[in-house]
Amino acid sequence: MNRWEVGSEFEWSNRFLKSTVDSTWLPDTYELYSTGTASILAVYHLFVQQQKRPARIHLPSFYCMSVAAKLRKFLQVFWYQDIPTQPAPNFKSLQTQPGDLVVAFNIFGIRSNQPWLEWSAAHPEVTLIEDHSHDPFSDWAKQSKADYAISSLRKTLPIPDGGILWSPQNLPLFTAWGQESLGAYKRLTAMLLKRAYLKNNNVAKDAYRQLELESHGEMGFIEDTVVSSFTAKILPCLDVVNMRSRRAENINKFIHLSLNNPSDDWELLFDSWGPGNVPLNSVIVCHTGEIRNALRKYLIEHNIYTAVHWKQPDEGISSEDPLTLDLAQRILTIPNDHRYDTEDIVRMFNTISAFTI
Repeated sequence: MNRWEVGSEFEWSNRFLKSTVDSTWLPDTYELYSTGTASILAVYHLFVQQQKRPARIHLPSFYCMSVAAKLRKFLQVFWYQDIPTQPAPNFKSLQTQPGDLVVAFNIFGIRSNQPWLEWSAAHPEVTLIEDHSHDPFSDWAKQSKADYAISSLRKTLPIPDGGILWSPQNLPLFTAWGQESLGAYKRLTAMLLKRAYLKNNNVAKDAYRQLELESHGEMGFIEDTVVSSFTAKILPCLDVVNMRSRRAENINKFIHLSLNNPSDDWELLFDSWGPGNVPLNSVIVCHTGEIRNALRKYLIEHNIYTAVHWKQPDEGISSEDPLTLDLAQRILTIPNDHRYDTEDIVRMFNTISAFTI
């Protein structure tokens, strides 16, 4: 019998490999890197190479602070208000200058590209970089009109590393620099050990967790950005369509259960999304930070490992936007990805529903 444990990092499994190689879901021209952060930095290094060194980058207030901390080593970081409780960014808070870089983010994979199309058309003097990490294969990503687009592929795919950069406008790209990260192979080892652990083999949980933790630090080294050979070779073999379809089914099931059994402690962040999108996962917003923290602790005790997208402040940096900071204290991402089936989703929901504070 397998161990029942959901969430946290992906384990490795052959279940979602195709029998034939298929790279049609990838852009025609792209570069791979070890991380999504490296994909953004590649645009910066390209401009430096062209002697157009940008000085400023604008990030959404609801964003990963560890990415912002790394970008801050090269660029002045400015924030504009963009939170998933609103249908579109607050463009009045996005005050750009010619030559600036702007990151537009498809938050949780539920956003429309229309507001950004209109804003970008009115601001041709800046470079727009879209971040599609939460749904790399959405219609928005595939039909993008931005200068550049990036994604941290390992957020939705079972690979140890992998950031991708492409240019919908066919602009030049920048080759990864340095070497392959040792952290990628530690993470791959952790993925293999986690699979053995979940299969109830004699593998201690600490064995793979320690490697996961070590890999996080080592993957953050921005000197080595070459994608691992494993990821580069396995990408065309992944059954992306099936994984994405499974994720959509699971999220729809969790939302259906939630709408029919509302909670006194939390509510869904979203219960629908536009055509051509598949959300990253189900997301709930607790009524208070205390409830969120207690619920997260309770779920860990029941082998459900949720994520917080994203803690603020973190790594000494914060957007300092009050609405974002409030949401960051109350939000919780529920793992509904391709690893799980309907029975798992029902079990997760029933466990969450049994929570009392």
